[in-house]
Parts: sequence; structure tokens; C-alpha cells
Amino acid sequence: MTEDEPGSPGTGNQLSGTKGQKTLLIIAGIVALVVIIVAAGILIFFGNAGSSASPVVPPMTPIPTATGVPVAESTAETPIPTIETTQPLQPVDFSLVPSDMTNCGLTCRQLDATITNTGSETAHGVCITLAIHNSKNAVIAVNGNPEFRQCIGDLPGGESKTEPITINADCGAFGSLCIGETLTLETTATSDEKTVKFPDQQVAV
Repeated sequence: MTEDEPGSPGTGNQLSGTKGQKTLLIIAGIVALVVIIVAAGILIFFGNAGSSASPVVPPMTPIPTATGVPVAESTAETPIPTIETTQPLQPVDFSLVPSDMTNCGLTCRQLDATITNTGSETAHGVCITLAIHNSKNAVIAVNGNPEFRQCIGDLPGGESKTEPITINADCGAFGSLCIGETLTLETTATSDEKTVKFPDQQVAV
């Protein structure tokens, strides 16, 4: 058997086979290196995931407002508004505010009385009536009459009127009905539409 001469077809086939084997070995080495790198990366990732690091808490999602400035969502309860109601006005009603009394004699007293129609309509024929009795329930005449009465006419709704009042009590002989007594003053406001009795006042003589 004769050896193949250089440059013959047999020699070329051997060289091609040798180069192909080297190429396959290089590719296999690169693939193996890539597999090792990927495996190492996976181990590092899961190692960090299993450590004691604090979990990541997602931030609170802000709620956009009408002005465009976000605010954190609140869990506070919204208060229920209170609806205030007012009582309707009476057609006619009265209030009476007396001033402090001043002495005008042993059994004489003077004061100013302010009467107000707190209703919504005009009160017609308004009068103030005052009656007096002592602790023994004996009636004390006022200004020569069983009771004092002063009329002011009509009073529109929501308006007031102040009247000066002089009370001269008739206390009988030697003032026996009044001296040393506590007198009770009963005051009433009347009109064609309504009568209102006010709290009693006590006067020591």
C-alpha cells in the first residue's frame, strides 16, 4: 500500500474531520459554561429570596382630588349633618319684661313694662292687667280699682312697646293689709286674639 501524497483527496478528508471535531468541542465547552453561569445565577436569586430581608410593601395608592393633589385614602367615618328645626310662629303671642321697681311712697311702686308681640300677626286691643293680693289672699285694690288695667291698642307682630306703670296699693286702714306683708303681683296680657298670664312677682312691704 502506498501512502497518500500530499494534496491528495485522502489527506484533505482527514484534515476536515480533525477541524470539525475541534469546532464541536469548542461549542460544547461554550454551552457548558453558559449552563454553569445560568445555574449560578438561579442559586444566587433563590438564596437572596430565602434570606431574612424585609418584604417589600407596596405603597398606598393615593386618591386624586378635585385640585389634582393626591391624598391618602381615609377610613374615618363621615359625620351625619344635623338638621335644625325651628318652631313656627304663633299668630299672636306676648312676652313682658318689667324693669326694677322704684318706691314712690310706702305702698306706691313705679316701673316700666315692655310688652312684645312675638307672633307673626297684629294683636288688636292689647291691654296689661295687674292684680295684687297679700299672703292671706286678701285682694289689694290698685289705684282705687280691684285691679290695675292699662291698654296700649294694637301691636303688630314682632314689635314692642314700653309703658310706664304706677301702682298705688290701697292697703286699708293703717295699711294693715300691706305693712309687714309679702304682696303677690299677678300680671296678664290680653288682646282680642289671645290672653297670656305671666309668672307672679313677690314684693315685700
